[in-house]
Amino acid sequence: MKKQISQKFLCIILSVITVFSVLSGSVIFTSAAPFFGDVDGSGKLNSLDALYMLQMSVGLIEKTEENVYCADLDMSGSVNSVDALLILQKSVGLEIKVKDFSLNSGDTAVTVGGKLTLEAVEFNPRIADNTEIEWISSDKSIADIDKNGTVTAVKAGKVTLTAKTTDGTNLEKSIHLTVAPLITAVKVDKTAITLTQGAKYAQKVTFAPADVINKTMSWTTSDKSVATVDADGVIQGRKIGTATITGTTTDGTKKSVTCKVTVTAMNIPYVSQLPKYPTGCEAASCCMLLKYYGYSINIDQMVNIIPRKNLYKKNGKTYGPDINEMFVGDPRYTYTSSTPGYGVFSPAVTKALQKAIDERGGGYTAVRISGCSFDELLGYISDGSPAIVWATYKMQNPTKVNAWYIESTGKYFEYPRGTHVMILSGYSSTTVTTVDPYDNGVLTFDKSKFEDRWELLGKQAVVLVKNK
Repeated sequence: MKKQISQKFLCIILSVITVFSVLSGSVIFTSAAPFFGDVDGSGKLNSLDALYMLQMSVGLIEKTEENVYCADLDMSGSVNSVDALLILQKSVGLEIKVKDFSLNSGDTAVTVGGKLTLEAVEFNPRIADNTEIEWISSDKSIADIDKNGTVTAVKAGKVTLTAKTTDGTNLEKSIHLTVAPLITAVKVDKTAITLTQGAKYAQKVTFAPADVINKTMSWTTSDKSVATVDADGVIQGRKIGTATITGTTTDGTKKSVTCKVTVTAMNIPYVSQLPKYPTGCEAASCCMLLKYYGYSINIDQMVNIIPRKNLYKKNGKTYGPDINEMFVGDPRYTYTSSTPGYGVFSPAVTKALQKAIDERGGGYTAVRISGCSFDELLGYISDGSPAIVWATYKMQNPTKVNAWYIESTGKYFEYPRGTHVMILSGYSSTTVTTVDPYDNGVLTFDKSKFEDRWELLGKQAVVLVKNK
């Protein structure tokens, strides 16, 4: 009965103040309020703050997200007479007790030896006088908690951590904490693997005991030029050679595992140009590249896709097409035949490759990367993209040339005899690996000599890029 009279009395006071304010003119709201309830920015809570709240609630003062947040003391989502009454109770010295609060964490887990800090937050009302909390652990031998809410995990197990108000309301909020054991052992499914350049392998890691919660690992490689590893333990072959991948636990136990990685050249399905096409190395190399990506094609089909035109004599001179536009001659014959076959360069090969791909459902784009640097070319190999390249047969030094007049321009054209087209499928620190369609299979050459011969033929190369 006494409490009801007190609240009625406060409401009467509030009403008188409201009438007085309306009669005396409008009130200017100060938006930069320093703390909850101080909506006029005076630095203290008083009846004027309560009046401002009422004016906001009836629309006399414009509401903003900031001032509503400051004035909403009961966390109801709006400003009303209840908030104003709380201010009046505070201003006349009545104690404001906690009605509710929250914790900054729900049920969680931590490893033995780990720490976390719990905090009581979102007290309702926001101007409660006593927001001190007593922290209680149901089992201090598993996890202890100090007066500041700092939790120390002692041993594996489950414990309940409770926050209790100290203002006489005895309100409680609890979370369940699982303290997980430290890692005692770790292993990977493979301690030695072989990858082709560009290929990836995801290590599968198992931990003991099985109920550990921190299963993250820190991964390193002994040689990132040979093999890389990402934060998830995915290994990628980059260059022919060997490297050691090491994974270390991050829970403080520093348990480690290793995996030896051997990187090899890419495995290219082999197609020989012999015996049918002694100068058909371009078509055979195209077939190998297409087969590597899963396309069904044979060398006869590829020869027919690449446009060609024979050489001919006119006024005592030999004429032929532009080698960048079509195959010059007949790939069924050698350089020295009466109807010789010479070859075709990367622009025409790129177009022919794309035609073959499109006829087989698409999925990839033939990309001419001619003119790129040698390092850029090797970068494609590291990423698992074999390349059709132009060099010389077995990296020999050519001493003669093939030559004719280009029929469309009349310009005399010559290029090294012994030019050969092959697949670049791998490289190491000192060598490159090629797949030679002239019935030679996989061949290895000195890297610098290959670079020299590749540059001699104009740095020509073609790769396939998967469509997005």
